[in-house]
Amino acid sequence: MTISGITRGNPEAAHCAFTFDDGPMRISIDPWLDALEQGGACGTFFLTGEWFDRHPAKAREMLARGHELATHTYHHRRMADVTKAVFFEELRLAELAYQEATGRPVPALIRFPYASYRDENMEWLREWNYLLIEGEDTVDWSGPPSAQLVERVIPKLVNGAIFMFHANEIAKETPQAVKSLVRHTRDRGFAAVSVSELLRANGIPTGERSWQVRFRPAVQGSFLSEQWKPVAGDDELQKLAADSLEWGNPKAPTGAGAYSKWLQALSTPVQWDDDTRFVARSFAGQHWAYVRATVRGDALVLEDFAAKEAHADALVYILQWAAHEASAFGCKWVTASQDMRRIHKLCEQLGLEAEIVTQD
Repeated sequence: MTISGITRGNPEAAHCAFTFDDGPMRISIDPWLDALEQGGACGTFFLTGEWFDRHPAKAREMLARGHELATHTYHHRRMADVTKAVFFEELRLAELAYQEATGRPVPALIRFPYASYRDENMEWLREWNYLLIEGEDTVDWSGPPSAQLVERVIPKLVNGAIFMFHANEIAKETPQAVKSLVRHTRDRGFAAVSVSELLRANGIPTGERSWQVRFRPAVQGSFLSEQWKPVAGDDELQKLAADSLEWGNPKAPTGAGAYSKWLQALSTPVQWDDDTRFVARSFAGQHWAYVRATVRGDALVLEDFAAKEAHADALVYILQWAAHEASAFGCKWVTASQDMRRIHKLCEQLGLEAEIVTQD
């Protein structure tokens, strides 16, 4: 007997969830977002790790607009066909892509591509405390006209319903159908909510998972300490906030009021003690990078960092600063929860012992 996932929320609650799989690679996802938002609805998007890697800014924007994002494996594999090692590698890669793109922990929710899984997959999911989310298949993966899609879904609109749509190049008619369906649900007194909210109404909590990279500090080669100075004074802080807002930091806000929110975030210390550092790398009268770090136990934790240039050498400068500071503090590790895969690869190239591990 096949073990199934969650297919419906609370049958006593007048709400439903619109969910979308995949993530379009060659067209914009905006039509799906607009279709939901015009009716005051939010959606839950199960996106591949590849999509997160290609569209990190859009992922952050979607969260800021009130939508929920979850994973759909990394490579869109048929999970019923893979080994246990490949299964967890797909989850791990997808989680790393999600966290690096959004700067947030990963919701422990998943939908398998093609609804392909076997009982063993469900047992493996439980090892990482995941919930498999299924629901009513709208069959929009076959590319039906929007009117046909609406006719198919309306009879299934009941309390706690979860609808499975797609956001990809095939389901181009889906946004128009969703626009009509959101209006219909509202007229019938239903709220279109996220999967997490729908589950909470049924007494089902959703967990989160997060990762960090850590490496052993070792000062190597020349280190230009004079380029790194503490960020001091309102004028410099304001200039750094304006400069760094466009550097692609996953923690930086987007949309209206982004600068004010970012200035406030940078103005908030990570903790109040002598083991905190907020420094910027500057030369030629410009900011080129910044780091906010603090000592926790035996580790120097890189709470937040970004560089003006996207190439790897800019990150190497940050790692060199971190290794220098960690050694001065007597720390055994330097840890970070962003840019984890690049840091791990660079540490490998620099001959530094490094690993990517889950956070407690």
